[in-house]
Amino acid sequence: MNRYCVIGEKLSHTRSPQIHDLFFTIRGIDGSYDVREIKREDIGSCRDLLMQYDGVNVTIPYKTDVMKNLDAISEEAKRIGAVNTLKRVGDRLEGYNSDPYGFAAMLASRGVDPSGKTVVVLGWGGAARSVVHALEEMGAQVTVVSRDPAKVDEKGVRAIDYARLKEECASGRGGYLLVNCTPVGMYPKEGASPVDESVISRFDALADIVYNPMYTQFLRIGAKLGKRCVGGLYMLVAQAMKSQSIWRDEEVDDGATATIFKKLSFDEAIGGGLNVYLTGVMSCGKSTLGKKLAAALGRKFVDMDDYIVSREGRSIPEMFDEGEETFRDAESRALYELSLEKGLVVATGGGCILRDKNADVLLLSGATVFVKRDIDKIIATADCSGRPLLKDGADRLRGIYAARKDRYFASAQVVLDNDGDVKEGLEKLLSIVGKGE
Repeated sequence: MNRYCVIGEKLSHTRSPQIHDLFFTIRGIDGSYDVREIKREDIGSCRDLLMQYDGVNVTIPYKTDVMKNLDAISEEAKRIGAVNTLKRVGDRLEGYNSDPYGFAAMLASRGVDPSGKTVVVLGWGGAARSVVHALEEMGAQVTVVSRDPAKVDEKGVRAIDYARLKEECASGRGGYLLVNCTPVGMYPKEGASPVDESVISRFDALADIVYNPMYTQFLRIGAKLGKRCVGGLYMLVAQAMKSQSIWRDEEVDDGATATIFKKLSFDEAIGGGLNVYLTGVMSCGKSTLGKKLAAALGRKFVDMDDYIVSREGRSIPEMFDEGEETFRDAESRALYELSLEKGLVVATGGGCILRDKNADVLLLSGATVFVKRDIDKIIATADCSGRPLLKDGADRLRGIYAARKDRYFASAQVVLDNDGDVKEGLEKLLSIVGKGE
């Protein structure tokens, strides 16, 4: 059996055991993953404990101090000045850092590409060093914002303080990506953001390495302003998979990160009482199943199209008369408002997933189920009245579904095959969501 663990000072909320246990299950590996809390005064002399394991993950605040126990350190970890992955090789301990890989994978998972673009990183702790290293490898132009810019010792990186950042944003400067590498907004102080709306408004995309909560105040402000928003949970999973690659001397991230992320984020959303979103092409059964699911779980049901009509004070055809983008803008506003609530069952519109920023919000604020139904069954029963996109008849659904199919799969954590009757569909949905949540 392979034995691994995570070490840190306080680890009651760590997700690492869940992530690695899921990996063991997916791969059919006989492995164990422990949690070992170590006192601060003992971290520099814990080699005997570390040698009991094949591999060790290291979390804040020990990523630098634990290096005293090591026989070798990778060049990347040396440059960053911290390790988060230890590997036992015979009687030697080697140190690596998988955080840069995790951060790059997190951005790639949402299609956010900082190459050749201006990126501003908030904070200058160990995590920020890893993020800056990753961004430089991707060819970004990086500015670090720190309370003490003089401590930013990375060559080629511009450093400013928060007052200067605010001044520059007020004058119209900004960039492509704004990254939060501070603990501001982390549980239990969830209502805080490291910067305000005046700064966030000057960037196209936001990334937060905080993963508890998934939907931080920093990202909520970004969603309100229509920015691309990426949360830190994917980074946590990806860096864990990189650790497994290091320990096992093989590439393990052949879809494992995405699979584990979807499982973990879905379970976190359900366990936290967050919204359940049902997505899918029109007439797939979202509203019918959503109402019954809400009744079974004692939740409030929201049909997003009805919500939009009430919010905007006019019908959907009237909005489409001004152009589809008018309706899509209203749809994005509605989704943001609903994402601020908890405990809802929401039947989204068929095109809700067309915008990347909407897909971001779905992943951050709840558990998303793609209600998949055979397109021929839908066409046979579809009601085209009041549906601007089907004014030429239900057969147009084939093209609509073909164009959207990949986005339905990508934006949902779980797929529900809904080719049976309503009773069967509800039973499946309840088994997915959990009747006794």
